[in-house]
Amino acid sequence: MSFAIGSNTIKFVEKKGIQFFEGFNATIKNQKPVRVFFDGEMDKVASIHVNDQKGNRLGFYDLEFHKPNKASMEGVQLYADTPNENVGEVLSLASLIEFSKNRLNNFRLFSFKETLPFYARFGFILDNDNPDFILKALNYIKKSKLNHIDEIKYKANFFYPKIEHSEEYLKQDKFLLERGCKVISDYLKYLSRNRIRKNVPPFENGTFVKFTDWEFETNRIYLNPLLKSHNIDYKF
Repeated sequence: MSFAIGSNTIKFVEKKGIQFFEGFNATIKNQKPVRVFFDGEMDKVASIHVNDQKGNRLGFYDLEFHKPNKASMEGVQLYADTPNENVGEVLSLASLIEFSKNRLNNFRLFSFKETLPFYARFGFILDNDNPDFILKALNYIKKSKLNHIDEIKYKANFFYPKIEHSEEYLKQDKFLLERGCKVISDYLKYLSRNRIRKNVPPFENGTFVKFTDWEFETNRIYLNPLLKSHNIDYKF
């Protein structure tokens, strides 16, 4: 198995209307070479795998595709055997390559509370309709002493009372909940991209997160250098 880095342009093969990338080389922490590839039937549910030079599995990401009807996909399970080696980062970038190549509109998955900052770093937005969940996080952000988040704190202060006093009709109009989730997501993204491990709101549980074609456009400037840092020959 060849592990030449930076020399192979990613190619794709179509199966049942879905473009799957062929195996390509990348690097994880400390420039360790890995192989990224789809394994299995590559049907409605497909698994991205990352193996080391010896063929040992380092992690996998199961994806479920809904195309062409909904032009979307779901993250079923992401697992990294070595969580501190950036394997999860490579798997997530590989999933976003699929999102990009297939011109999908929506990507949704469930995140544990511990991994919410990880997904926010890529641009994922919390997708939660529980007012209590949102209000607790906004209240935490309002009281934050962090520097350089004045705009985020302003939005938290702005939306908190509107959500707090609008519970009677929130089921009919989810706009405020969505705005609240966006504020929380921007805060988590700031923490993660600036490598701030503390100051995360004390979430009681995990939640769904989503990535749309709009998030893709607004995070492209961050994602492309991240691809390059892993020697992945692809550009969003």
